Amino acid sequence: MAEITITEEDAKTVEELIRLARQLKVGGYLGIFTEMTTNGDLLLEHIAGEREVIRGAALAEAVMDPIKNMPPTHVPKIRHNLVHLMGPLVEALAQTNPKETPKVGMFGALRYLSDPGVQKGLGFLLELAKNLGKAMDEYEPK
Repeated sequence: MAEITITEEDAKTVEELIRLARQLKVGGYLGIFTEMTTNGDLLLEHIAGEREVIRGAALAEAVMDPIKNMPPTHVPKIRHNLVHLMGPLVEALAQTNPKETPKVGMFGALRYLSDPGVQKGLGFLLELAKNLGKAMDEYEPK
């Protein structure tokens, strides 16, 4: 059998691959990638037959474009905000049945404004709308 010479650079590359494999395993992705490489042809056949998956992938690509082009400094801030928004949002969705939501007129809306929860949620939405409007004026797709 031929002898393999491993350079220091090769050893660093193997070490980096081991770190990556550990991260994939901890994150739960290693099994997914293993399954994809083992049964990739079946997976592709299934995906090709599902219009919803193809359409979803096309829309996801449009969402991913600005994400892949954003400055790396934005990632921690966005992650922090998503963590602190998604938890309350999921909880609020669990407590709110859209089929039982009352219709509210002008005076009913004004009564809601005395509720501290409504004030906080509305304040967040208004701040988000302000920042969104500014970003819409400044954003240029790359």
